[in-house]
Amino acid sequence: MATDSYNEKMVVQDPSIKDLVSIGYKHLDGRELKTNIDDGDRKTDRDVILHKVLRQSIKDINPWISDENLDLVVRNIENIQEATLIEANEAFWKMLVRHISVDQDLGQGRKGQTVKIIDFDNVGTDKDQNTYHVVDELTFRGEGPRPIRPDILLYVNGIPLVVIENKSPTISDPIDEAIDQLRYYANRRESAEPEGAEKLFHYNALMVADCRDHCYLGTITSSPKHFLPWKDTFPYYKGELGKNPHAQKIVNHCVLRPEVLLDIIQNFTVFDREDGTVIKKTPRYQQYRAVIKAKDRVLGGEDRLGKGGIVWHTQGSGKSLTMVFLTQKFRTHPELQKYKMVFITDRTSLDKQLSGTMERCQEETVLRAKSVADLKDLLKKDASDIVMGMLQKFQENEMETIPVLNESEKILILIDEAHRGHFKGLASNIRTALPNAPIIGFTGTPLVKDDKQRKVMGEYIDTYTIEQAVQDNATVQIVYEGRESRTKVTGDNLEKLFNDYFSDRNTEDRNEIVKKYGKEQSVLEAPARIEEVCKDIVKHYKTKIMPDGFKAQIVVGSRRAAVLYHETMKKLGGPESAVIISGTHKDDAFFTPYTDQSMQDEQINKFKMPVDKDGLCFLIVKDKLLTGFDAPIEQVMYIDRKLREHTLLQAIARVNRTRKGKDCGYIVDYYGLSDYLQEALSMFTSEDIRGAMIPLKDEIPKLETRHRRVLSYFDDIKLSSIDACVLKLKDDQLRAEFERDFKRFLTSMNIILPDPAANPFLPDMKLLGKINHAARNRYRAPQLGIKDAGAKVRQIIDEHITSDGVDPKIPPVELFSDKFIKQLEDIKDPESKACEIEHAIKSHIRVNHDDDPAYFRKLSERLNEILEKHRGHWDDLVDLLTDFRENIDSQRKRDAKNLGLSDLEFPFYNALEELVLKNHPEKEANVKLKAELVSITTKLVLVLQEASSIVDFLAKTKEVKRAKREIKHALMDAQEFDGENRLLINRITEEFMNLVKRKMS
Repeated sequence: MATDSYNEKMVVQDPSIKDLVSIGYKHLDGRELKTNIDDGDRKTDRDVILHKVLRQSIKDINPWISDENLDLVVRNIENIQEATLIEANEAFWKMLVRHISVDQDLGQGRKGQTVKIIDFDNVGTDKDQNTYHVVDELTFRGEGPRPIRPDILLYVNGIPLVVIENKSPTISDPIDEAIDQLRYYANRRESAEPEGAEKLFHYNALMVADCRDHCYLGTITSSPKHFLPWKDTFPYYKGELGKNPHAQKIVNHCVLRPEVLLDIIQNFTVFDREDGTVIKKTPRYQQYRAVIKAKDRVLGGEDRLGKGGIVWHTQGSGKSLTMVFLTQKFRTHPELQKYKMVFITDRTSLDKQLSGTMERCQEETVLRAKSVADLKDLLKKDASDIVMGMLQKFQENEMETIPVLNESEKILILIDEAHRGHFKGLASNIRTALPNAPIIGFTGTPLVKDDKQRKVMGEYIDTYTIEQAVQDNATVQIVYEGRESRTKVTGDNLEKLFNDYFSDRNTEDRNEIVKKYGKEQSVLEAPARIEEVCKDIVKHYKTKIMPDGFKAQIVVGSRRAAVLYHETMKKLGGPESAVIISGTHKDDAFFTPYTDQSMQDEQINKFKMPVDKDGLCFLIVKDKLLTGFDAPIEQVMYIDRKLREHTLLQAIARVNRTRKGKDCGYIVDYYGLSDYLQEALSMFTSEDIRGAMIPLKDEIPKLETRHRRVLSYFDDIKLSSIDACVLKLKDDQLRAEFERDFKRFLTSMNIILPDPAANPFLPDMKLLGKINHAARNRYRAPQLGIKDAGAKVRQIIDEHITSDGVDPKIPPVELFSDKFIKQLEDIKDPESKACEIEHAIKSHIRVNHDDDPAYFRKLSERLNEILEKHRGHWDDLVDLLTDFRENIDSQRKRDAKNLGLSDLEFPFYNALEELVLKNHPEKEANVKLKAELVSITTKLVLVLQEASSIVDFLAKTKEVKRAKREIKHALMDAQEFDGENRLLINRITEEFMNLVKRKMS
């Protein structure tokens, strides 16, 4: 067994199964599950349900159900009739959590009765009637050309709710490979043809990518970047799971434990609609933890303050969704479902966003207060409904306050953006109107050091810091770069700049300017200074940001400055920009071209598009878009104004959203933030804002460490000795580790370039790039490509490789190319030469495997025998591998000719022979058997040729079924197949149809 396969099974898969058994799952070996209509666990190998288990579980949970209705419910589950995967998945989820209704007489006449598919009420107790199975190596036939065999499936009551893909921790990018495999299974990759077994995912609650040390979770709609780790051991102390539990153990115990898994399915799953697309969302660990803690706080608190508190989850961590999950959790709890839930925000945009999210995700009417009177009426009612209100509606006018409206303790107030104006006069009205209602505040920025908020709402319920979000890859690190040496307006520099820009004015004019605008604003709006800043912005953007395809915001101190920046950018011929500012009724022609809201909406949509789709690269703003604006394509914010406290933290978070190829976000300062940055953030505790921004110079030590790490692979070799360095990487595991460390080094280089601080590392980066490229070609290892690295480092490395006359875009020389022998002659070291031939042959087998799977499997086995026997005797191995190469094609033709078979027939014969001999290896030398297999093959290929001559044969279900029927009949008529070995006949039929798709379509 190959090392990676061994590690995958022994280090990842088997321990996970053992762990899952320890928390309540029963293990079933998928290879032993029977498939037949009469008494099998599955009807066919296309069936994803454990049929007998499902029927028995429904009967156990609903003992009153008749056989007729049991059949009906099972049919509804097994045959979900929806047009798309996400529609089928949502329909099944509703069956699970909202149940199915059947007509049946239970003694009071025939009427609708609720059928529960899962017993959510007694999970984890002695009364739990659910059945839990962990199944490994279960094969499914789906829509794709090949069967799929997920590593681990978690079944509840015979239904596959979780698919787990294991990967060896020693391979390169195991999580990326596992996610790609999961998406292949679900046919979620971009492909013109169906790939996996989509029906399996009609029932899927979670996908898990697991390599033991890392474990990422996603749903059927998750893109690769939206698979995220579950790092917290809540509700366990880490010690309860052992010292430093690895990721797999945390996920098994804290997510896949039956009581948590079913809680997530029932209360933490939403099907949201975004731009007409349905997105399935499940919780990140901090969302789940916060909701459970909030539930416990409300249930266990002794008074209003003790029942409430504050949830601080940093920007970009899904605050609105956490509030939706909290609502769902309350609605299924026997005590908390009695609560009226009142959502309060202080901005119209937030009110619309939150109510929109609630309405899309909750099958419950959301009542939005349209006026103060409307809000009062809604709050007076004791109904356990959901009410949305603006904070301002708690104030009738300047002089009056709202009276007591409802003294019930069964009201929960949830306040969004709890760091803002909720602690002034309006907040006291909330407490007056609803005196016994606990308050839970949600904020994307931390609380200040004083305890005003805590006196209103209570202590922190849960925190998820800026630093944690970066470590989880939920957001990217923000890097601060000061470029204000000649432009900053802080300190003594303001006086100097004012004198420089207005030196041509007399004293009276200058005094008038200061009186009207103030020194700072007049300097910030000075055309000469704006031009100097714009020139630097364009240079910085074009060299550092634009090559990677990202966009930018410019934040300025006034609306006039925004327009001047835009006009200056146009004058300089910079990338396209747009002004996003508010308008007033007093605006003149200088502002009005930029304040139309519909035009701004269109420009914002254009900004969010990729650079190659729309060239609008800059949004120039004063206050708009500094909070709540979510555009992952934005990587840099150029700041030319003073920002403080919460506004500063919220503004810089615009660049922290993740996107493919985005290594970090940048804050570029022209104002002089660094002079008062400490003061601006001093109101927060250091732990809360740790990692908010790191100076660019702090990235240098990280780059140095990564540089040393990647050089350590070649301690005893000069980097210029390319061939020797490539040979050093012959071990698969070492090569995977090098690839990981090399990419980390390139990430740091891309963050810093084109800053001169990166220059000392450029020569080594070029040589390492050449080594990486040569190893990629030598070992036919596509993962060693640097297509995912930043554009700046890719360009430097590609230019260096090209300077040696090598085109980095051309793939490795193919095994039977005329150039291959010439390439071998250029390699002097016999071990390197043997490696080149070995991996070229392995690549040829890999590429051509699907044309004749059985033949190429045999070929691979013979190659491994040669390698094992002669490794170390390099000259001999070169000769043997050279002979092996020369005979690959000719031997195949000889074998086909000896059997009297054509090139088309030979793969079908090999598939047939392999399947027949698999269970009867003693028959391998049986000449009579081989003759019969040849005869069967010839007949069947004729049948298939005739069938596939029909236009779009494979798309016509009736014709495909007819062809399969003829194959089965021909096999049953043969002497070797007496009609009793139905499973073998089915396997041969499916294998032949796979070859038809490959060879005859």
